[in-house]
Amino acid sequence: MKLASFVLLAGMLLAASGVPVDVTDARGKKPGGVTVEASGPDAEGWWSLRIIKSKGDAVLIWPWDSVAKQPDGPGPVPVIVIARGEAKALENPRVVAAIATPVVLGLRPMADAASATGFTTDAIRQAIRGLAGAEDPFAKGIGLLDSGKPEEAVDELAKALRERQRQLTRVPSEIFPAAMLYGRALTAANKFDLAAVAYLTALKVRPSDENARMSRADALTKAGKAEAAAEAAGKR
Repeated sequence: MKLASFVLLAGMLLAASGVPVDVTDARGKKPGGVTVEASGPDAEGWWSLRIIKSKGDAVLIWPWDSVAKQPDGPGPVPVIVIARGEAKALENPRVVAAIATPVVLGLRPMADAASATGFTTDAIRQAIRGLAGAEDPFAKGIGLLDSGKPEEAVDELAKALRERQRQLTRVPSEIFPAAMLYGRALTAANKFDLAAVAYLTALKVRPSDENARMSRADALTKAGKAEAAAEAAGKR
């Protein structure tokens, strides 16, 4: 590989420090003049990501909570950065799924998502609704779950989670939200035992995550396993 090509590749894949990242924009292209910095890690090896250089008003929307862990293999962490309010962004199912993830998980109000990204709540709602017809199982599962079709969402999100778990390079920041959304869909479909297993998958990636822990405890409670639920919630 020529030196110039190596330098270009390194610039594309490496954050200013920490985990390797592969940054794309609203069109799925490599954005010029964008640098993402990783600071940390915390006790579990997760790094906080932030944009330190960009052209215009840029927003990091994926990973959805701006944290990432070293991949389990020779590959980078997918990162999405968009220009605030860029209309084309809502035409990309991958971008819409990124914005929708914390909203559908109940971790971020729609109004906050709209304020952060520069879109109206109506525009985001319409875009999320459209995900139900997406080809990508992760995006489609989110759309179906948001549309009140959890049984259909279960199949798509199970597929999305399996895809992420079977990759040569397993990326924790990709597996965790897929497991959480899968658990959410299973819970909504009244499949509580399976939901508890899905949340356990998420906890294996991020053991100290409070939402994953309490979601698992809730699923076990609904499955009629009060003792296991108490243990999962840390009450024993």
